[in-house]
Amino acid sequence: MPNQTDPPAPETREHHPILDALRFCLAFWVVMSHGAIFPLFAGMDESTRLGWIFVRGWNSVVFGVPAVIGFFIISGFCIHLPYRQDRPLAVGRYYARRYIRILLPVFGYVILYRLLGNSQPLLGAHSILYEGVLWSLLCEEVYYAVYPLTRWVRKTAGWSVLLPSAFAVGALTAAANFHEVNWTTVNPLAMAVILFPVWLLGCLLAEQSGRLPAIQSSRTIWKWRLFAWAASWVCGVLHYQLGLHLIQTMPWFGVIAYFWIKREIAYGASRSPAAVLVSAGAWSYSLYLVHAPTMILFSRLKLPSFGYLVDWFLLIGFVLGMAYLYYILIERPAHRLARMAGSARRIKTAPFPVPSALTTSSD
Repeated sequence: MPNQTDPPAPETREHHPILDALRFCLAFWVVMSHGAIFPLFAGMDESTRLGWIFVRGWNSVVFGVPAVIGFFIISGFCIHLPYRQDRPLAVGRYYARRYIRILLPVFGYVILYRLLGNSQPLLGAHSILYEGVLWSLLCEEVYYAVYPLTRWVRKTAGWSVLLPSAFAVGALTAAANFHEVNWTTVNPLAMAVILFPVWLLGCLLAEQSGRLPAIQSSRTIWKWRLFAWAASWVCGVLHYQLGLHLIQTMPWFGVIAYFWIKREIAYGASRSPAAVLVSAGAWSYSLYLVHAPTMILFSRLKLPSFGYLVDWFLLIGFVLGMAYLYYILIERPAHRLARMAGSARRIKTAPFPVPSALTTSSD
């Protein structure tokens, strides 16, 4: 349904509800990729050729890692949006807000996993901070750390230098790890370098968002959505069947995600997304964090089977409910604390020396 109220001028719009809706959709996509895909062909006899094609084909529809790449675009967008057009950045308050907002829910995640019997070490090989969903948050923390310096480089050298340089360094790093199958076998810093250009594309999009012409056509946006899904499916085939793994394909999928999300923002300027998706976007981070441990918890309930369809709805309902509870108890208080810390005038120092252009009195 078209938005019945006049939207704010593009140059002044600081909040894009479509991104809230997208965050939830991407988080739910990750949930489905971890064993919760809708059981459309569950129970079909895979010993027959037709059954094998339907079951395996359906299971390949959802590939979760490209959804995380979409998160990187949105993250770069949201971080840079308040500070575009050379707006002032109080570095100390920026760091306080970012790290409290992200890390407190992570600590809760680690405690929850420990209570469920997870014994992965905090550091070193097979770290809980590196294997599982936290690999993407590790990248985010690196990007938050270098953002003030990145912003200064963008201001002094421009995107024409920053983006090609980031892509070149990322591509060389990916090439050096060509035979690695997934992120867990790559040095964490190298992983962050490989995907840094994707995050930067989100920052670039933040600067472009005020000049995007609105898209009215639902057919146009659905073409882009299907194109993004098809690209993610191809990446899955390349990874699982042809030996061209995520480290090589995800940076380039990020380019597709950039153009897709760019169209979503333009479409959201003229059409309001579903209110339920926008609302759920507020706790999408909690859904991303705790869906795996809550699936483990659900399996330990030892419920009788009520059939494939009912079992799926029970699982999804449990995961969504627990994620929302985690948001209420952990994420939302952390967010409020981050806002308080971010507005404290006494926090003014950066954790490492930066050019004076980066340190300002307010954000």
